[in-house]
Amino acid sequence: MRKVSITALMFCLILGTAVVAMAKATTHTAKGPVTTVNTTGNSFSVKGKTGDETFAVTPTTKIEEHGKAITLAGLKNGEEVTVWYTTNSGKNEASKVIVHEMTKAAKSGTR
Repeated sequence: MRKVSITALMFCLILGTAVVAMAKATTHTAKGPVTTVNTTGNSFSVKGKTGDETFAVTPTTKIEEHGKAITLAGLKNGEEVTVWYTTNSGKNEASKVIVHEMTKAAKSGTR
């Protein structure tokens, strides 16, 4: 009976660890300046290390600037952002976007 209990406990620990690891692996982050905002297509792009990455904005996406909620239309080219997203069927879906500061080029009017 003791062996069965220990085996069941080990199985639960391994399964629990695997589930947590899978959940963490599905959320990614990206950082960089906004390069495109498409309000009609509900998406925006960010300049990443390997080029522009496009993110879809869903009804549950939270976009914040200085701690306040803003809409997709409030994003501006050149603003530095951090994006938390998941990839579903090859499409990057933003779950949260935090706006930091604009790049120097964007502040000076160069876009």
